[in-house]
Amino acid sequence: MKILLITSFFPPTHTAGTEKRTFGYAKTLIERGHDVQVLCAENWERGSHYWNGATDEVFEGIPVRRVHLNWKKSPDPNLYLYRNPLIYEKLSEWLLQWNPDIVHITSCLTLSGSVVEAAKAQNLPTVLTLTDFWFLCHKLSLLRYDNTLCDGNVSDRTCVRCLTWNSRLYQRLRKFSDPVATEALYYVSKIPAINQKRGLRGMALNISQRRFYLNAILNLADTVTAPSHHLRSTFYNAGVNRSIEVVQSGHDLSWLEGYEKQPGKRVRFGYIGQMIPTKGIHTLLEAFGQIDINGQAGLHLYGPQNDPVYWQRLQTIENRNAADTFFHGAFLPEQLGEVLAGLDVLIVPSEWHENNPRVIQEAFASKTPVIASDVGGIAEYVQHGVNGLLFRRGDSRDLGAQIQFLAANPSKIRELSANCPRVKTIKDEIDEFESIYRKSQKISKGI
Repeated sequence: MKILLITSFFPPTHTAGTEKRTFGYAKTLIERGHDVQVLCAENWERGSHYWNGATDEVFEGIPVRRVHLNWKKSPDPNLYLYRNPLIYEKLSEWLLQWNPDIVHITSCLTLSGSVVEAAKAQNLPTVLTLTDFWFLCHKLSLLRYDNTLCDGNVSDRTCVRCLTWNSRLYQRLRKFSDPVATEALYYVSKIPAINQKRGLRGMALNISQRRFYLNAILNLADTVTAPSHHLRSTFYNAGVNRSIEVVQSGHDLSWLEGYEKQPGKRVRFGYIGQMIPTKGIHTLLEAFGQIDINGQAGLHLYGPQNDPVYWQRLQTIENRNAADTFFHGAFLPEQLGEVLAGLDVLIVPSEWHENNPRVIQEAFASKTPVIASDVGGIAEYVQHGVNGLLFRRGDSRDLGAQIQFLAANPSKIRELSANCPRVKTIKDEIDEFESIYRKSQKISKGI
C-alpha cells in the first residue's frame, strides 16, 4: 500500500509527541512492506519569503519532503494558518505524482486544513488523527488567558478576549467592565487595519470562518481518530457531529531490551518533557520546594530549555530543597531507558488537556509509577492508589503532599510499580490503522 503521512514537523529537528508518533508510524509501516512518503513543514518561522521551496531527503530510511515556509510573511496569516491556498495548490500537484492509496494526516498545524481538502478533491481515502485541540482552539491547548480550562464550546467574543488579553488594544479597554470591554473588542477587532497586525491574527474576522471551515474539514475526512476518550468527548461537547474512533497510542518499546531499574539510596522523583508553562513545571518546583524531605528524596528534571522567559521564571521559584533539585537538560531518544532506570517515580504536572501523554506510557512500561494532575485524559491511565497518584491541577500543596507521602513510604512505590499496566506497542497500533486504512478505502469508494 502506498501511504502518504502528513504532519506538522518531523525528526530530527522536531521531536515532540506528534513528531515521534508519526516517525513510529512511518518506520513500522515500512517494516511491513508499505511504500511510505512523509510530508511536513520545516523552518516555519524563518526565511526571506513566505514560500522558500521544498526539499527531499531520506531520514533513517524514510522519504521526507520538507516544505520551507515562513507563515509570518504569508499574504494573510489569519487565513493561511487554517486554510492555505498555496499548500492546496502544491499538494494537489504532488498527489498526482505520488498517487497514494491512503493519506494519513497526524497534524494540520503548519500546513493547514487544506491538506485534507486537497486529498479529498482527488477522492483519495483520507484518515485524520487528532493529536491536540488545534481544530477547536487557535492556541491548541484550550487554556484560557487566565490559565483556566476551556471546553471549546464558547462564543467568538470569548475567543477574541482570550487571544488578545495581553495586547495593547485590550489593555486599553480593561478600564471598562469585562462584558463591555469584550463586546467593544469584538467589534473593533473586525477592522482590517487592526486584525491584520502581527500578534492579533485570528481575531473576530476569522474566528467564525475558521470554525466553519475546520468543522467542514473534519466532516470531509473518511475516518477521524483520537488517542483518548477525553479528546473525543471534548470534540463532541464542542459541537463536532461526526464519528471519531478512539485508537490509543502505541509505543516503540525496543529500548526495554536489557532494561533494569537501578537501585538508589533515596527516592528519586523525575520529570521528563518540554520546559513550557502548559506542562506545569512551576507547580512541580513549588511543590517540591515547600515540603520537608529530610534527605529522603531528590528531584531530577529532563528536557530542553527552549523558552528563556519561562526558564527565568523557574529559576526564581523559592525552593528550600534546591540542593536536591537537578536539571539535566535534554537527552537522546536512545537514552530513555537509562533515564527511567534512574527514577523511582515520574511526575506529570500538566495544566492543559493532556490526551494520552507518551511519557506516562513509557513510565508504565518501565514499571515506574506516576504522580499526575487530574486533567484531560490522564485519569484514563493513572488510577489513584493503583498505579500512581493524582493531584488537583495547578495545586502545588496537593502535589507536595503526594510527593511527601511516597518519599516517606517506599513500600507504596513498590506496590504501585507492581500494578503498572501492559503498554500498547506501536505494532499493536499499526494493526488497527491497517484495518482503518482498508475501511477508509471502502468509505471513499462509497462501498
